[in-house]
Amino acid sequence: MKKNRILILSTATLLLGLASCGGNSSAPSSQQEPASNSQVTPASVAPASDASTSETPSSEDISTETSLAEWVDYVHDGSVKLGLDFTGRTFFEDGLEQVTLYNTIDGDTAHFKGADGKVIKARFYGIDTPESTGKIQPYGYDASDFTSNLLKEADKNGTIVVSTAQNDYGKPKADSTGSRYVSLVWVNTEKKNASLDELYCVNLWVVQEGLSWVKAVSDMPQYQETFYAAERQAKNYKLKLHSNEDDPRMPTGDYENVSLLDLKKALLDEIEAHKQGQEGYVNPFDNKKVLVQGTVNGYANNTLYLADWCYYLDESGSPIDDSGMEPGVNGEYASINIFTGAGSIDTMFTTVGNYIQVCGVALDSKFGFQITGASFMPAPRAPEDARVIIPAEENTGDHAIHIFEMTADELQNEVDTENFVMLNCRVSMTTPLTCTRFYKSDDGDITLTFERPYTFRVYFTFKYKPFYPEQKNITWTQEEHFLNKKFTVTGVYARYEAKSGAVSMQIYPDTTTDLVYVAED
Repeated sequence: MKKNRILILSTATLLLGLASCGGNSSAPSSQQEPASNSQVTPASVAPASDASTSETPSSEDISTETSLAEWVDYVHDGSVKLGLDFTGRTFFEDGLEQVTLYNTIDGDTAHFKGADGKVIKARFYGIDTPESTGKIQPYGYDASDFTSNLLKEADKNGTIVVSTAQNDYGKPKADSTGSRYVSLVWVNTEKKNASLDELYCVNLWVVQEGLSWVKAVSDMPQYQETFYAAERQAKNYKLKLHSNEDDPRMPTGDYENVSLLDLKKALLDEIEAHKQGQEGYVNPFDNKKVLVQGTVNGYANNTLYLADWCYYLDESGSPIDDSGMEPGVNGEYASINIFTGAGSIDTMFTTVGNYIQVCGVALDSKFGFQITGASFMPAPRAPEDARVIIPAEENTGDHAIHIFEMTADELQNEVDTENFVMLNCRVSMTTPLTCTRFYKSDDGDITLTFERPYTFRVYFTFKYKPFYPEQKNITWTQEEHFLNKKFTVTGVYARYEAKSGAVSMQIYPDTTTDLVYVAED
């Protein structure tokens, strides 16, 4: 392998004088624009962060004044290439395919779409980036942004190919989740329908930028040496997570006790700002460490919903009127959704009616405004671990769960007037409505749409087992089970924004008993 050597006269020379494009002789830089395929400087698509590239590479032969160092662009030097032709191949049959970007999740996870429209959930092979969703770790934001920007650029102007970690054509194997596939992602950010030798490995690129550790690359031994060499180089150059510097984007300080009502107001202000085209609006709680308390109203799709009655307070912080809970007079119900991550969570935190405390980071992300980064330990060991304050069976006082009961017409009026009194709270729609449309995702999640003029939907992830009058318990999974059937439903009333930007209101039932099949007389 050819390695070009560069004479480094000083730290300034390293950072400012070696930002040329092409070849494999460039040292780290902090440019923000997505790189072309000939651009080899690190951090070329990640947000600028001078802290991680402010030191010279470490070596026995390097001094702070005059030193000899080298930079190898492993991504573009041909060390790692896709060895199978993807022309005419499909991912779920052959293990590789040219795809389009569906969604980015974090630094080592993204979703793509093949020609058949099926979603490919890719967990990037050989790397392990810091967390930025269910948990928040140093340089997790940078890793997520780097991968996201690179893939978006390739999707817009170039080519993306996804392959599994195997050397022959064949059906891919799902990981332990059953729905994700350990994958290598290959891009060209400039050329549509790029050829095999014009594609570059995103997995390796993330490592080279100092945004990931190498993990479990033995399945592809032809790549193993290069992945570890790129990691060693990132460590020598003290890039990002190898910098021994604090991540400037990490939230700091103590957790602030925040009212659910304050978070609700911030969310509604943000929704209104976006409606008015104020794209520069900054949520005052974005990236803030917060402590919240509330009653569990539901748990769906790895998201926990907390709600509570919140009094209106005077300037001194005292309730204006604490004589009773009368919505619209002395307070209102407010809620927040908390992303718990893809792992399991103890039922003590998901039991509807439990009053709990959660510490996390309020984050205005691509997934909406929510709390993330919380710790849900079955036996809380640290002050910031979530904990149950009042069990559901004892929660009968001020924090008792409240269910908004209403007819379908009343609920539709809330949708039409964009009244968010019940946002993320528990509702019970008591009017039986006929299902007129059924949608089932690749993961088996189901969305039901009702007869006009009702525009709210029902979304659930569990296996539905309605109880017939004759007490037959049969699982419903297909369109013919639901179409033209009548249902009532209880669940969390939430706002859903699709990738297209279209907004709809949905109800998320918790269990099969929350979605009631109403048999015809």
